[in-house]
Amino acid sequence: MHQESKPTNTVLIPTGAFIMGTDIEAFYGTALANSEHAKLDEAPMHVRFLDAYLIEEYPVTNAEYAVFVQETNHPPPPHWKNGNFAPEDANLPVIHVSWHDSNAYAQWAGKRLPTEAEWEKACRGPDGRIYPWGNIFASDESESTETLPESSEILTAQLTPIGVRTAIVSPYGIGEAVGNVWEWTADWYQPYSDTNRQKDERNLDDKHKTLRGGSWLEVRDGTAKRYFRCANRLHAPPDYTAGNIGFRCVLDAPPGQTGAVHVSIETLTDYVKQRKLANLRLLQKRTEKNSFKDTVIAVCLIGGAVYSITMKPELVLGGITAGIIGIGFLASAGVNFWRRWCAVKRAKQVASEDLLLSH
Repeated sequence: MHQESKPTNTVLIPTGAFIMGTDIEAFYGTALANSEHAKLDEAPMHVRFLDAYLIEEYPVTNAEYAVFVQETNHPPPPHWKNGNFAPEDANLPVIHVSWHDSNAYAQWAGKRLPTEAEWEKACRGPDGRIYPWGNIFASDESESTETLPESSEILTAQLTPIGVRTAIVSPYGIGEAVGNVWEWTADWYQPYSDTNRQKDERNLDDKHKTLRGGSWLEVRDGTAKRYFRCANRLHAPPDYTAGNIGFRCVLDAPPGQTGAVHVSIETLTDYVKQRKLANLRLLQKRTEKNSFKDTVIAVCLIGGAVYSITMKPELVLGGITAGIIGIGFLASAGVNFWRRWCAVKRAKQVASEDLLLSH
């Protein structure tokens, strides 16, 4: 007999707009604090509008999945002994399930897998935060007044029963969107609509399904700060399984539960546009400063090199070395000038573009 499973409640995500994706420079990293660990496949930051839907509060558990296996004769996860999980594992998220397994369960339950946009909105809320709980990774890393969960509530290097880490919730009340298992979504791994980047530049394809969240394995590997971000994307073939991948389901909200629009498109679009322009102005200032600094250093080094070579024969070797270093700084100044030019050009585009992308 299986242990009674903890019931999985659904949470209503209201109709409205939200911020999806991350702004990041396309050339050697970023100067933006909220994009510190971002990847190019998260760009561009944009606005999405979704109708109301219901999403499960926690990932599907072993006990819940076992009912599906028993009623449909679907193959159980390969790590279950004799086709059953250990009684003490009833409330652990089910793992070693492929996208096909997860989708079959969702259909059997009268639900479906969430789209990437549905998953990110439920995890992130409408305000574009970095982590489900806010913009700082853990409370012991900053003196910020932001209310944050303790590191011990986030950094658990093992699979844990659902509902244990109650402090790690999203603005909409979604539990364990990060920290326990990666979660399958309905979508193929594709670029967001962005004419500024080509598909082949971003290494995306239509042979992998997208995974969202972050798991206990990233805690063990020391990469949780990078992978627990709400906008982070991972991908795998739909027949892939692993000990840190599970899923949760969604369903459309009944007509009587949709309610009024929570966040309007106009308000959020204007907010995102202002954030983008502020980020680009910051990049312009930093690259202009760096270009000027590198130019001054380059002039000094190259000037010293010319003087040493022409006037001090005994210092020729040192002069050549200084000249080579100076040329390097001159190249860096050129790169920063180019980055500033790109930021100026991009700012003009942002000022006139539509930041609302389709569902």
